[in-house]
Amino acid sequence: MSAYSFRIHSLFMRTCIEIEANFKVILAENNCSRSGRQLNMVDYRRVDATHHLSSMLPIWSGSPPTLRPFEQWRPLRGLPSPHGKGAPISWYQDYNTSKHDRHDAFKKANLKNLILSVAGLLVIVTSQFGAHDFGAGTPAIVWSNGYQPMRASIGELFRVNYPTDWAEDEIYDFNWSDIKDQPNRFGRIDFDATPLKRRDARWTMHE
Repeated sequence: MSAYSFRIHSLFMRTCIEIEANFKVILAENNCSRSGRQLNMVDYRRVDATHHLSSMLPIWSGSPPTLRPFEQWRPLRGLPSPHGKGAPISWYQDYNTSKHDRHDAFKKANLKNLILSVAGLLVIVTSQFGAHDFGAGTPAIVWSNGYQPMRASIGELFRVNYPTDWAEDEIYDFNWSDIKDQPNRFGRIDFDATPLKRRDARWTMHE
């Protein structure tokens, strides 16, 4: 897990850039007045209050089998950041350090951090789209060998334990036939009020 290389460094950088892009578009598509300036993990942690990222656990065939990329956020979910700080995510801190000081912090771009960042990206994408990858391929029948206790996610490498800690006021349902002709089918999340209060009754989805 401590192995490092130029290839691992490149993949680690690309993965974390994709993570940042997903956080930014979630905030930009909703009510977040801060989305026009430089965002950071203090802002991104607001998404945990609405999507329960820290409760989503990818499982894979490596060791440890269950990954917890946003575990540090869970105790502070829905609470203001202490002293303006955002419950640091260790692998993301190592990404920033290695990005800005590759000479002295090159070893921080190691295999362990790469795996955690890929799991983090999987969590963010799955929290928005479930197992739907919107690919252009044709429908197919898939046979799986062996029992899997967790649900499928985007791609074939990981499976995910989806959050089970939703409060009653966070759970919603809808009838598609009732809303299909409405111009605004999805409400917007008030991220300016997050994490100080819970999200609105509906998620928004961006195109």
